[in-house]
Amino acid sequence: MCDTLFVPWHKTASSRNILAKNSDRDPNEPQYLLHIPATDHPAESRVHCTYIDVKQVPHTYSVILSKPSWIWGGEIGTNEFGVTIGNEAVWTRLDYGEPALLGMDLLRLGLERGKTAAEAMDQIVNLLETYGQGGNCAFTGEMFYHNVFLIADQIEGWVLETAGKFWAAEKISDIRTISNVMSVHKPTCLHPGAMEYAIEQGWYSREDPFDFADIFMDHRHTANMGGTLRARCTERILRSASAIGLNTVKRSLRSHNGHSPFTSANFSSPCMHASFIGDSQTTASLIAFLNGSHTMYWATGMSTPCIAPFQPFWFDAYAEELVFAYDQQETAMDAWLRRERINRAALQGKIDLLSYRAELEVLEKQFVQQASEVEQASRHQRQAVCDAIARQTSAFLDRWLKKAETRPEKPMGGEALQKGWNSLNN
Repeated sequence: MCDTLFVPWHKTASSRNILAKNSDRDPNEPQYLLHIPATDHPAESRVHCTYIDVKQVPHTYSVILSKPSWIWGGEIGTNEFGVTIGNEAVWTRLDYGEPALLGMDLLRLGLERGKTAAEAMDQIVNLLETYGQGGNCAFTGEMFYHNVFLIADQIEGWVLETAGKFWAAEKISDIRTISNVMSVHKPTCLHPGAMEYAIEQGWYSREDPFDFADIFMDHRHTANMGGTLRARCTERILRSASAIGLNTVKRSLRSHNGHSPFTSANFSSPCMHASFIGDSQTTASLIAFLNGSHTMYWATGMSTPCIAPFQPFWFDAYAEELVFAYDQQETAMDAWLRRERINRAALQGKIDLLSYRAELEVLEKQFVQQASEVEQASRHQRQAVCDAIARQTSAFLDRWLKKAETRPEKPMGGEALQKGWNSLNN
């Protein structure tokens, strides 16, 4: 489960395209930000992705990736040119196939090989048609799906929807939110064999309008309803603002869509909280104000954005406590697990959430002010602010974890919720 949104520049307060995503995965699965440097590769070399090798290109671009701990690729990512991508799981009428490229692998490969949104999309399409997609995507248990990608840069945004090796792409002209349900009904461009394949399967007649999402989607899958509800929720919040800025986007990602986060109704909440083993939870969030190599990002580096501080960074200036070097993945994992203690303490009722969120709101206002003062400054000045904000964030979380040590337990939700979390904690 995930939610990704795009706001075109003419609907924003900053006059920049915005892409943002909540990544929903197993609640015990660490997901952290990694910097992958640009690299030159020997001729005829190959790269091993999560399950398979693919042919490497002579040069890969530098990438910052929001990476689940065990997967080669990422759930959210951006590159040195400001191209930014989020993916979504979708369920289609096609078989899910043997292990091949995961959607997260395709996302990373697109970023490493595309200078623009259109180039990254072309790379994903070519890799999909060459190698296919498939393999278990779950941290625990099994989950198989196909993928939708929202791909954007400072100029344009695209939704790329896939079913097996087939695909359809739609150029975005307005606010667009995607979730775990297919939504490309009138493609801007289309796999050349998609229509004929649908006719052969008896899914489509030439006399009818060609609707890629309707024809290829598995309409029976229960995730479709949750995806529809969450996409409508985030779009509704975005459209409530006349000029969309950071606060509106954060409100979209933090929304529980009218539900308590401590219930079992979380399939309809953009800020997703797990209730039982097998549930998804928002384990990472990222917002990008797209401006080429000077794109400004806000990321949580932890789960459940409703209680996670959003910290600013740039591609050339970030705190090493938020964006880790590629060879520091053990350290990155430990940092995510440590921050996850905030969420677990909240579930135990050991954090006063009303006071916590009030303090968080004040803190984030300070972050916005600090970041805005140096947005046009040198890399050194922006780096100093990122480092200072990282220290403030750590102090804030440490203070609340220390308070939780002495506060008596008052478990949130009902017995079933606590039983589910006891199993997850074990």
